[in-house]
Amino acid sequence: MAARVLAFLAAALLAHAQDAPRLLTTARELRALSADEAKLPHPVRLRAIVTLVEANGTTFLRDETGATFIRAQTRFQLHSGQRIEVEGDTFPGLYVTGIVPGKVTVLAEGEPPAPLALSYEQLASGQFHYEWIEVRGIVRAVTAMADYSVIKLALGDGAIELYPVTSDVESAAPLVDATVRVAGIAAGFINDRRQLVSPHLRLRSLADIAVLEPAPAEPSITPAAELLRFAPGGRAGHRVKVRGTVMHHEPGIAVYLRDAGQGLRVRTTSRDDFTPGEVVDALGFPVMGTFSAELADAVALRTGETGDIPPADASMKDLLSGRHDADLVRVEADVRDVVREGERLALAMQAEGAVFLATVHPCPPDAAVPSIGARLRLTGICRVAETTQPARSFNTRAGTFELLVRSPGSDIEVLRRPPWWTAQRLAIATSALLALVLLALAWVALLRRQVLRQTALIRSQVEVVAVADERQRIAREFHDTLEQELVGVSLRLDAAATRAEDSTLRDLLMATHRLVQQLQAGARSFVWNLRDATDAAQPLASAISAAVANLTAGRQVEVRSTGEAHRVPAAIRHELLRVAQEATTNAVKHGGAQHIAITLEFTDNTAGLRVHDDGAGCDPETPVPPGHFGLIGMRERVQKLGGTFVFRSAPGTGTTVEVAVPL
Repeated sequence: MAARVLAFLAAALLAHAQDAPRLLTTARELRALSADEAKLPHPVRLRAIVTLVEANGTTFLRDETGATFIRAQTRFQLHSGQRIEVEGDTFPGLYVTGIVPGKVTVLAEGEPPAPLALSYEQLASGQFHYEWIEVRGIVRAVTAMADYSVIKLALGDGAIELYPVTSDVESAAPLVDATVRVAGIAAGFINDRRQLVSPHLRLRSLADIAVLEPAPAEPSITPAAELLRFAPGGRAGHRVKVRGTVMHHEPGIAVYLRDAGQGLRVRTTSRDDFTPGEVVDALGFPVMGTFSAELADAVALRTGETGDIPPADASMKDLLSGRHDADLVRVEADVRDVVREGERLALAMQAEGAVFLATVHPCPPDAAVPSIGARLRLTGICRVAETTQPARSFNTRAGTFELLVRSPGSDIEVLRRPPWWTAQRLAIATSALLALVLLALAWVALLRRQVLRQTALIRSQVEVVAVADERQRIAREFHDTLEQELVGVSLRLDAAATRAEDSTLRDLLMATHRLVQQLQAGARSFVWNLRDATDAAQPLASAISAAVANLTAGRQVEVRSTGEAHRVPAAIRHELLRVAQEATTNAVKHGGAQHIAITLEFTDNTAGLRVHDDGAGCDPETPVPPGHFGLIGMRERVQKLGGTFVFRSAPGTGTTVEVAVPL
């Protein structure tokens, strides 16, 4: 039992030991950790040599396997060359895993290890980050900062900056243009993706810079046109001196000089105010710009002389060829676009079929801004913006160029104001004209609809009048002929019946007299229908009420309307009126109804009629007796209008007639 317990405890301790972060004892193990792994953290016990201690306490170390560092700690007073043992934990650092120290023990005093000789490409790779290294190059510039100085060193394939611990600028100034060997810590600027943006070296002091070749004596003047040309006896990488007349100065960026008709851009961080016309000596390192040679990391020294700098009148062909790169030129062109961004004014210009950009910086807020379409004469520095390399050719050619205008007042001359019909005004006028056309079209459409509506109304009124005239004519003819003849026949039958002595003959004459009276009643009803003078403008419900009033004396009749009462065409109005009359007549005559409900139902597209009575009703399946045409007539009227006719009835439950007619 005890053996089992001991085995279990041993297994648990082994598992815990396997899960716990392992102790790191070499710089190689630290550098192999990822950022996430370094966050755990891992315990560290490392013996290494101090290579450099910064003012904030950050200490760089190196052992036989590589380099690392101790996070800034002011409580440990260390210096370069000491052999120490540091105990602590890992932390990710910006680029390489470092150590948060808990205990630091100085084991021995000594010197830093021998530096590794590296090239620019090896520094830029980041593989030797925080290593104690050595490089050789030519000092290009010394720049004083607030509490330190920065030395720029050209390594042939690139340039790096040296950050000494002290800022003894006066001692460093003579190093410019000297060939030196520098020992220091390989470091650099890191982005938030843990990527090396640009390498630099951190030095203990200026003593880490050993001069191999002193700076040459001040060089003689070299013409600007001779820079970077083939020279068998030239010295690569060293400064040259060019004398020229100032054409333009961008403080902290560049000075543009003209030397014997050749423009030259001199890159300098100097903020001295150089006035156009001053003659200066520029000491700098020749480098290739976008298209022509420039001086980099230069200083400009006044000579006290002045010169004339008239702008060169240049054609677009000359400017596009690069012949006037970095020179002061004058050109005429048209404004195509204007963009104002803070103190920067950008003009898109066009001349001879080519487009280029002219910029004014700084441009005062109250400066006059040229209008689009104006013709300008511009004076400024021509700069080739891009180049082209034809296939199978060694000849690099200029592509596009831009113009740096020095002042919006003196260097921009308006030759011709823009025409009144600018693109903006033309667009406004076109928009207004288009709006008027659209309004006119809309008005025409509305007018057409109004004309169609009025035409339909007039046609309807004409039809109503024509139909009324024709109905009245027929009524007159019918009244003056058939009805009068029937009256005459009725009178003769009445007279004959009074004189007849035979009872059988008298009964026959009386029956015939009654038949003629029925024909007279029918004829009068027909004439009345033809002469129905109901006003077409009168609501249909009111017309129906008037039409059935003489048929329903002593009975309860309700006429109502639902929905918005539309203006019903005359033909539909007449047929619905007659259907209502016929249905009411049937309800009174055949059903003996005492209550009749007539409902008009209007929708957007239909007109409906519903007549319901409480009469005796009938069986719809029973054949219609001969001589009864009321139901058939109602159905035919509705079918003629393209509507639907529904007849519902049952013995003892009354009758319902429903009609729906499309409008």
